[in-house]
Amino acid sequence: MKMCDCNASVEHQDIRHRILSHSVAAPSPLNIQPWSVQLKEPLILDLFLDTERFLPGIDPTFRQVYISSGAFIENLDIAAREAGYRAEVSLFPFSWPGTSLDPDQPVARIELTADDHMVPDPLFSFLHTRYTNRRIYTPQEIPPGTIYSLAGSFNQQFTSFGFSAEPSFRKELAGYLKRAMEIELADSERLAEHLSYIRLTHQTRSGQQDGYGSSELGLTGITGWLSGIRLRLCPAGSKTRCAKALLIRLTQKQADSAAAFGWIATKGNFRHDQVRAGRAYERVHLTAASLGLSLHTMTPILEPYPGMEELCHKFRDLIGIPDTHTVQMLFRLGFSVPGSPSVRRPVKDLVMTPCNMTEGISRAHHPAVTN
Repeated sequence: MKMCDCNASVEHQDIRHRILSHSVAAPSPLNIQPWSVQLKEPLILDLFLDTERFLPGIDPTFRQVYISSGAFIENLDIAAREAGYRAEVSLFPFSWPGTSLDPDQPVARIELTADDHMVPDPLFSFLHTRYTNRRIYTPQEIPPGTIYSLAGSFNQQFTSFGFSAEPSFRKELAGYLKRAMEIELADSERLAEHLSYIRLTHQTRSGQQDGYGSSELGLTGITGWLSGIRLRLCPAGSKTRCAKALLIRLTQKQADSAAAFGWIATKGNFRHDQVRAGRAYERVHLTAASLGLSLHTMTPILEPYPGMEELCHKFRDLIGIPDTHTVQMLFRLGFSVPGSPSVRRPVKDLVMTPCNMTEGISRAHHPAVTN
């Protein structure tokens, strides 16, 4: 075996691994965890996207994976503060991507500096308790003070927070969201991507470190049991059709139960806008968790699928967003029975260092560095 001389000390590796153990609690579409981290000089990390974990059908423009990278970076920043380090984040340090995808270039370079004067972020306590709650929400209203806290939870340039709990608004948007899910699942590739990460007939097993099971999907109690029975009883040739119908019915129930809807928009739609939106979204979600509020992203209506154009225009008119802005995240808010976070892959399997990178393989295809 060829030996190599690692630049980073064991102490620095330990600090970075400890911080990354909190970073990987970030959300990602279908819990795919599309990240790869390369350790460089002591206290420097490069964050890449792992193309092997993309969803080309569901996320055709790769917008969602860049948003998830922003959430990862936000967790890293919060965890670094807790450990007494300042995280200097440089987005796209080697090439400005615009709207393109270049997986051979890092999304961000993060340099850690020890700083005894760093003030811990109170949201650190919620990094591992924050999760996407897809269950049916109760009719309980959201206090106005809670909304002010969500709106003031982030400070990202050219990034804004929108919100509405108005009953007629919720009813109209819920109808749009059901239709958007119908359009998303009408395509066989997109439906296959969903079903490859969602285990509808059983819970997530210990060996499964991405995606999620029926409980995380919101199918719990007698409803979840009956749904599982129906799927098992479906003829072999009809199981995909039955699963599709189940996902659409569930989307309708989820949207109908929202106490409110919120969204995050950016003035532009370049890659750096998407990453910043991800950082803002993660702070909103962590703040919601700190206040006992459930949150569930519902984003098919934001994607440029064929047949979605008219619905997207209706949605933009409903929320009153100008044509110069892009809605990056849409989510329902409310109160629900507590659940649990989805499974994450261990950091040791995800981080690539200069010492163990396989020669000749693109770093974009290394194992990635969770929902």
